[in-house]
Amino acid sequence: MRVGSLRWLEASASSRWSSIKLNNFWLLVLRCLILILLAVALAQPVWVHQPQAQKGQKAVLVSEELLYTSALEPIEPVIDSLLQHGYTLCTYTSDLKNIAQEKWRQIKNRSTDSTLNITQNHWALLPLLTSKYKNLQDSVWLFTSDQSRYFAGTRPEAIPENIRWIPVATEVTSYWLQTAVHTSPDGLLLVVGQSTREAITYSKHRILITTRSIKLPNGQELQLQRQNDSLQASYSGGISQVQVQQEPLQVAILANEAQQAEVKYLQAAVQAISSYTGFPITLNPDTATADFAFWLRQEELPQSMSQRVRQGLQVWVQQASKPSAQKTSMALSGAEHVQVRQVSLSGSDAGAGLWQTNAGETLLQVQQLGKGKIYTFRSGFSPAWSGLGQSAQLPELLLPILFPKQKTTAKHDVRALDEQQLIPTKRVAVAAAAVPEAQQEPLLKWLILAAALLFIVERWIAGRRSKV
Repeated sequence: MRVGSLRWLEASASSRWSSIKLNNFWLLVLRCLILILLAVALAQPVWVHQPQAQKGQKAVLVSEELLYTSALEPIEPVIDSLLQHGYTLCTYTSDLKNIAQEKWRQIKNRSTDSTLNITQNHWALLPLLTSKYKNLQDSVWLFTSDQSRYFAGTRPEAIPENIRWIPVATEVTSYWLQTAVHTSPDGLLLVVGQSTREAITYSKHRILITTRSIKLPNGQELQLQRQNDSLQASYSGGISQVQVQQEPLQVAILANEAQQAEVKYLQAAVQAISSYTGFPITLNPDTATADFAFWLRQEELPQSMSQRVRQGLQVWVQQASKPSAQKTSMALSGAEHVQVRQVSLSGSDAGAGLWQTNAGETLLQVQQLGKGKIYTFRSGFSPAWSGLGQSAQLPELLLPILFPKQKTTAKHDVRALDEQQLIPTKRVAVAAAAVPEAQQEPLLKWLILAAALLFIVERWIAGRRSKV
């Protein structure tokens, strides 16, 4: 209410408050930011760095015997599909070498198969593969052939679950010349080997020394060429060469009275081998001309025969002794087992084991001595020792000893292994790769440093404005 002299005053706005405005906006922001940084520093924040999840490796591995032959054609679409999904193509060799896209196109567009001398052992390469792809994130597809010549030694017990092994069936028939023997001045006896997926078989061919080819069951021909004392056979699948055996194999059996019971079983086995193979074998007690000698005497091998072993003589040592009372058994081919008794011999651990009992004890071992070999037998063939002498498989056991297999047999062997024999039956779980712990970095020092730098800038700006 206007009273007294106030009624004469006019109403007007105050000019003092209406003139207030913000002059140094950015300086205010700078000072506020310094306060905010100090407040955050008091909370002692921490930067948590989460590591990236490790990516798995993806690889398709193909063995060389598939890469360069027509056996690759059925699996080419599968490999192309895997490559489109980020897989890397590699060879299943000791270096696990990558195959570039251009190289892969050249392999697929080939017009003929390549003849390769491959000695890879696929079982032996498996540890190398598992060591490279050992994480759960890794994925591996492995393609190999199922031919037995690429698998040697002991099959691995297990395979990691991140490796998928696919054997590829190969339909191949291979022929080669196994042996050649002179049966007459102008005649030869040839043994030709044939290998298929199922088995290896041998056929005998009696020909004249002037014959230049042999008709094979598949209609093709095995071309023959004589070169001095050797005979070379050519086939579309390769070349084989053997030495022509000019003379019969001379076998000497030297036994005392205690071992006479063993002689008849050895004689029968040797004669059966000669009858089956067609190789002429002469039983002659003269060790001076012998190629193979059975030493069935109590005394040690004479020094003269040891010297001949170094020159190439093969000797079977079976010393007279009393069999042990304990019986064991020996597995033969098929389901046949025979009971055997054995005896411990001095130095029996020197050499490689050839025949073993079911308990893993060595019955027959071989030791290389110069150019020849010494076979040490810890049992016998008569009924007092074992059932080997009466087994129909005794000639089969002695055949690779009298006539060692030619190296060409393994080269041309295309028999296939069943998948249950080829791939380890046990699958091992692969552990996931260890994830590194999250890294924590305190930010206190960085916040204080930033606040200090901003404070210096603020003081510099404020100083300049006060001078202005």
